[in-house]
Amino acid sequence: MITLITANWLLYLIALLIGVVTAFWIWAANGREASARDNFTSADGLLEKAGEPVQPEEPRTEQAPPPVVKPEPKTPPAPAPVAVAPAPAPKPRVKPAAPKEAAPPAPAGKPAIPPAVGEPDNLRLIKGVGPKLNTLLISLGVTRFDQIANWKEAEITEVDKYLDTFSGRITRDAWIDQAKFLAKDDIAGFEKKYGKL
Repeated sequence: MITLITANWLLYLIALLIGVVTAFWIWAANGREASARDNFTSADGLLEKAGEPVQPEEPRTEQAPPPVVKPEPKTPPAPAPVAVAPAPAPKPRVKPAAPKEAAPPAPAGKPAIPPAVGEPDNLRLIKGVGPKLNTLLISLGVTRFDQIANWKEAEITEVDKYLDTFSGRITRDAWIDQAKFLAKDDIAGFEKKYGKL
């Protein structure tokens, strides 16, 4: 008997595994059918199709929870009279600290700079000039690359006052240098230094 088992142990192991898998499959299938059957009601009409006897269901009534009775709160005994101390002298009012200096609003009018001569250029080619800033520059009379390329420190300061939230962009984005390339139509030099247009 032992020699028979040792010679065929692999077959016995395979048979055992097949038995376990089959038992699990049968158990799982019965569990699914039972749970599916429990979820149907007579109103579905599916129990009649499956051949199950239909028993009328009793209507479920929800019972209201019993009312909660709150105990009456006990009133605490009246406190003993206490001697009242005189009120302390009022503290002197301290003026709030002045807010940090906000940037002054842009002055009305146009900056005192030399006017542009000739057809307007597309100022949006300058890196850092977007649609809003382009519109603002046009309203200030700044329309050409050669006009910007010729600005000195005085003109930069003058125009910067009118740029409001864009203040400081002229020097930070190197508009003067960019405008020099664009005024000469030196696209290759511009793209080499500032990237593609």
